[in-house]
Amino acid sequence: MPPIRSIALTVLGALALLTAPVFGQASAQDAEAFVAENAQDVISTLRDLDQGETQLDTVREQFRDKVQSLADVDRITNFVLGRYRRTAEDEALSEFRDTFREYAFSVYESELANYAGQELEVTGSVTRRPGDYIVETKVAGGPEGREYDVNWRVLENDGGDLQVVDVQVMGIWLAQTQRDQITSVIGNARGDVSAATELLRSKLEEGDLPGAEDLDPGSQ
Repeated sequence: MPPIRSIALTVLGALALLTAPVFGQASAQDAEAFVAENAQDVISTLRDLDQGETQLDTVREQFRDKVQSLADVDRITNFVLGRYRRTAEDEALSEFRDTFREYAFSVYESELANYAGQELEVTGSVTRRPGDYIVETKVAGGPEGREYDVNWRVLENDGGDLQVVDVQVMGIWLAQTQRDQITSVIGNARGDVSAATELLRSKLEEGDLPGAEDLDPGSQ
């Protein structure tokens, strides 16, 4: 199976929430338009870097802003904690959220150079229930010149806004995989959320930032 680092990180693998959706006014067409506009906007920012039109520091700032518009990072963080979000102390939760957010962004930023040149095309969507959609896309280009099927789960929030909450690349739902890893660490520490926080901090300090292929059992 070919490596999927550049594609997966472009489409924000690492990171989302699979809770019950809000029943709102958004349609499947709205979800498709949201993914097409916002995901391509991220890719375009990275293309500017590749073409020398934007400095790295500026791209990083813009990239984080665009990620916030595309994905619900706060809900993603809650999701990866699983049931431990309800039992952890407030201070431990706060420290984990801050660390996980920085870790997620750092993973994306570490691979900026791999994103340039990719193009995204929406090919359809599936309505799971009102306010909950799977938007199907193809992402092509980049250094490998390959084309990948990428599915985006989009939920409508309480305010009626749409945001991506998980991404499936080559059959792998990235946020669910991240959750499995985090909750396993916490479980082994007898429910201590700080164990996961310390693990992420050590990865940040060591520059140990995994690509999506590290989540893919077929690449091992």
